[in-house]
Amino acid sequence: MKKRIFLILSYVSVVFILNAQGNVNSFAGKTFRIDNYIGDKFDNSEDLVFTNVHVEGSICVQYGFKKVEYTTNINIKGFQEFNCTMISKEHGKMVWTGEKKGDAISGKYIWTKDGQEPIHYTFKGKIKYNEKK
Repeated sequence: MKKRIFLILSYVSVVFILNAQGNVNSFAGKTFRIDNYIGDKFDNSEDLVFTNVHVEGSICVQYGFKKVEYTTNINIKGFQEFNCTMISKEHGKMVWTGEKKGDAISGKYIWTKDGQEPIHYTFKGKIKYNEKK
């Protein structure tokens, strides 16, 4: 009986902790240096900059994709993930999803634009720390 109560309390504690962590935005205020790939082919590197509510890609802005709101949640693997859709009047839209593991980030996005086939990207990177000189 004691073992059963212990297991139930342990389970409830773990669920509580995971839910509490889900309310903390681990992306806010961080900049990630990411490498973008089409298939296995490296395409470019850029900074993915998160504020409390917005995200912006340093290369994306060159194509008219402005900073947008993003959402976060805990995914099935237990990591915090973000989701957003960036829109450019001239260059279509990009739907992003990514997850954060410690200082690392990885994910995928799909760029769609009228007149072209969707381009499927993957990305991976790490937190970019300010380097003091």
